[in-house]
Amino acid sequence: MAYADSVQSISTLEFLRAFPGARGLDIATTRSFLSAGVGMELLADTVLFDAGDPSECAYLLVRGEVRVERLMESGERILLARLGRGHIVGDMGLLSGKPRSATAISEVDTLALRLDRGAYLHLREQGDPGVMWLLDEIHRDMSARIATDYERMVRMEEEPELAMEPPTEPLETPGWLVRLWRRVRT
Repeated sequence: MAYADSVQSISTLEFLRAFPGARGLDIATTRSFLSAGVGMELLADTVLFDAGDPSECAYLLVRGEVRVERLMESGERILLARLGRGHIVGDMGLLSGKPRSATAISEVDTLALRLDRGAYLHLREQGDPGVMWLLDEIHRDMSARIATDYERMVRMEEEPELAMEPPTEPLETPGWLVRLWRRVRT
C-alpha cells in the first residue's frame, strides 16, 4: 500500500467533527482512543485492503472518500459503497477477524484513523468507553445497511431497474440509496 504519510495524530476537534456521536465521550477517553490508532494520510487511489486480505484493521474516515468494490467471477467490478467522513471502512473484519470480502480504495486524498485489530481487542477487553462508542457506531451503521438492503430487495419485484442501478454518485449528492429511501418513505 502506498500511503502518503503517517501523521503524528488526528486532532480531537477534527475527529469529533467527523464523528459527532463521539462527543458524548470525555476528552481523556477520546484522546486515549485516538492514541490507540494511527493517523493515516491516504493519497487518492490508495488501496486500503483487497478482498481476501487478512482483516488487520479498520479505518475511521475523518476526511475524504473511499469506494468499496467487489470483483465478481465474471471479471466485472461492482461498486458496493462510497463512504466518506464519519464512516468506518473494514468494520466487519475488525469484529470478525475473517478475511476481507471486498476491496477498499481511496477516491481522493483521505485522512483516516487506522485502528489495528490487536489494539481494538485490547481496548475491548478493558471495557474502554471509546471502543464501546465504536461498537455503537458499527451497530448503527450495520443496522442501516441491513434495513436499506432489505427494503431494496422488497422493492425489486416492483421496480426491477433498482437491481441494475449502480451506486456511482458521491455521498454529497443523492445517490441510488437516497433515491430508494425517498421512494420507500413516500
